Amino acid sequence: MTKLETDLYALTHRGNPGDRAFYAKACATALRVLELGTGYGRLIPDLLSAGNQRRRRVVIGLDRDSGLLAVAKGAVTRLSPGLRGQVKLVHGDMRDFDLGQKFDRIILPYNGLYCLLNRRDALRCFSCAKRHLAPGGEFILDVWAADRFHRDVRSNSRSRGHYDDDEPVVSFALRSQVWDIFEKSRLRSQLQRLDVTYTYISRERGTRITIPIEQRYAPSTELKELVALAGLRVKSMHGDFKGSRFKIDSRHVVLRTG
Repeated sequence: MTKLETDLYALTHRGNPGDRAFYAKACATALRVLELGTGYGRLIPDLLSAGNQRRRRVVIGLDRDSGLLAVAKGAVTRLSPGLRGQVKLVHGDMRDFDLGQKFDRIILPYNGLYCLLNRRDALRCFSCAKRHLAPGGEFILDVWAADRFHRDVRSNSRSRGHYDDDEPVVSFALRSQVWDIFEKSRLRSQLQRLDVTYTYISRERGTRITIPIEQRYAPSTELKELVALAGLRVKSMHGDFKGSRFKIDSRHVVLRTG
């Protein structure tokens, strides 16, 4: 992505309510933390500041998008000197990485798993995480809950389709311009694909920028199968970041494994 595209992406994708506090608490006792799909570094300050700081914590953020990593590096430079030295950003692929060390916590937040577009790649990611876990460590992730959507799509004769918003889903100011954001989705249910395209239009200049986000959703049963195939076990599965029991109409799947 270009710098403008990453800035627009960052303003649009700010996580889910409660996820920052959840991951900070989940990593509070960890000395070594790895974030897969770290993006523009949204969670890094929370991962550094959580817990007992008498022992130096190391946080590594891995991402394959060099543009997003450049934004993350800028965010790291704005940290205090003491915290800045605890962060390392790595350009890499969550499906195939070898960092030569083990971690107490590995996290994959905010639908990052859905960026892997087939089951084989998702399993590769889980297996890589398993190899990098320290004894007693946890691999934690969250995604939007696809169970009800998957069931309803399979029972509907329409397995393909386009869904467009005629009105902006959100608008915000950036670089002295107001940007209107439009969303278009393409469903291919046989592949469990729901690809989204965001179009950003400047009111002042008419500039149009399009950012496609390809994603493959997975019901909770598939997530648990992948966990088992990777040699991990499910420690808990909740429907939100407050620990509510997961149900078919939950908004999220929050999965802790080890």
